[in-house]
Amino acid sequence: MPTSARGTRVLVVSGSAGHGHTMAGEALEAAFRLHPAPVTVEHWDAVEGMTRIYAHTYRRGYVRLVDRHPLLWRFVYERTDRDVSPVTNALTRLAARAFVDKVIAWKPDAIVCTHFLAPEIFQEPIARKRLDARLHAVVTDHDVHRIWYWPAVSRYHVASELVAARLMLRYGVPQERVQVSGIPIRPQFLEPVDVAAVRAQWSLDAARPVVLFLSGGFAAGDLRQAIHGLWLERRDAQVIAVCGRNERLRRRVESVPRPSGAVLHALPFVRDVASLMAVADVVVAKSGGITTSECMAVGKPMVINASIAGQEERNALAVVEAGAGPSFAATVEEVRWRLGRLLADDGARRAMAASAGLQAPDAAGEIVQDVLGAVGRHVPQAGPGSTGRPGRVPEPPGPGAAPAERA
Repeated sequence: MPTSARGTRVLVVSGSAGHGHTMAGEALEAAFRLHPAPVTVEHWDAVEGMTRIYAHTYRRGYVRLVDRHPLLWRFVYERTDRDVSPVTNALTRLAARAFVDKVIAWKPDAIVCTHFLAPEIFQEPIARKRLDARLHAVVTDHDVHRIWYWPAVSRYHVASELVAARLMLRYGVPQERVQVSGIPIRPQFLEPVDVAAVRAQWSLDAARPVVLFLSGGFAAGDLRQAIHGLWLERRDAQVIAVCGRNERLRRRVESVPRPSGAVLHALPFVRDVASLMAVADVVVAKSGGITTSECMAVGKPMVINASIAGQEERNALAVVEAGAGPSFAATVEEVRWRLGRLLADDGARRAMAASAGLQAPDAAGEIVQDVLGAVGRHVPQAGPGSTGRPGRVPEPPGPGAAPAERA
């Protein structure tokens, strides 16, 4: 049945290694469902679709590397940024066979990927015409790693002109295949928040500053020390600490000694982070692509306390370059010092909030418009790896080459 008769079938594919890719997928799924055009949309998890042993090893290995062996993770990140291992690629494709067959059977018109595993596993079936779908890659950081580059990708959606330039200059992706859309965030960050009601819910005094800690960048001890250090600077600071699914961490934060009259809410995993950001004067968190985009979209100054080597370091630079936060705070003492300065300087906070608010909030809507407008015009990019095997990155174009000449 022609697409126009049955409506457009869109498959959003994320990956549950970390929360950011999944949240970006949720944002896009919601935006597709809100679009007035006849669209059938599904949101599938590529990691969950792999073989059980692969998915378990992938998730556990990633978390262990970035959390316990950051130097080893940096080596892996930088090594794989040069080229893709044929052995690793073969194992990934083997583990994904059942998932790919399921996607082929669903017959999507467009596949929108928020995790880099998806372009890798769809490269071969698209190149061999087993899968007839336009493939979109939504890069969820302010960087683009080698693993995102596959010739079958029809369109890249990126955070900034700088990331677009990296794709064009490093991989020879034509300019018309790149959309500078921003990073998609969930609809709740675009909706108005009743700030007075949220303050009442958490017993927050409008005359006192509020600091929101998102604990992904802290070990338990560091988070306790950071909160204690903040109170040494500002006894009047009200603290909300989101501890995720780490109940042990939440209990330890709850037990932090506090000055008289101090307000502390140690929370578990929270889906409605938008309302907490709305009442915060400053957000303290690590520089995940989604977290930084959410903070900038709602206009909240951000103190970055941790970054995973590679892409999150680029995210931190993007926040600082946008003027949406001070430079990286590498220790709890620096977090204390930067928070003390920010809370004492209303003008600096307002300037950072204004800079943050310049970021495109409706990236998901822009991507949806682009995806639906491009259905039926898919022409796979020729080049290394077009047969499904990982080839070498193309040689950079010579000086003065126009973007369209870099295919």
